[in-house]
Amino acid sequence: MLLRSCMVALRATSSKVTFHSAVNPQRLTLIPARNLQQRFYSSNSPVIGIVDYDVVKKLPSEPQKLLIDVREPDELKETGQIPSSINIPLGVVSQELATSEQAFKSKYGRDKPKPDTEIIFHCKIGRRSLKAAEAATALGYKKVSNYEGSWLDWAEREGLPK
Repeated sequence: MLLRSCMVALRATSSKVTFHSAVNPQRLTLIPARNLQQRFYSSNSPVIGIVDYDVVKKLPSEPQKLLIDVREPDELKETGQIPSSINIPLGVVSQELATSEQAFKSKYGRDKPKPDTEIIFHCKIGRRSLKAAEAATALGYKKVSNYEGSWLDWAEREGLPK
């Protein structure tokens, strides 16, 4: 219900509107849309950055940054993976980023990222990686980016099979 109310509010014009809920007979008065961003979005929320091929190409020489491929292992067998990336499928990325430092290092051969570690996510086209970036942000990671284009962009530029 709250989500529906938010969506209606976001579509509202700058004048006051009223909404009668079929589920809840209470009458709701919505505030102007221009004020909703201030109420529903905090300026303290981390922003998910966007990176391109040039940034990802330099990552092997920047070990302080972490590149995470969120595709399934079978996908990697078919295509390969970007150098220096580690594979953490989308379905377990939150769990793995929340695991202990020792378990993470044992499983991935890298130190578990700190909240201020720069993390770049990628997948095949950039949709799943965006979801992973959102999950990492929700866990408190502050320097999170998505490689738009992801594997398809990388493969095209590197002359690899897609």
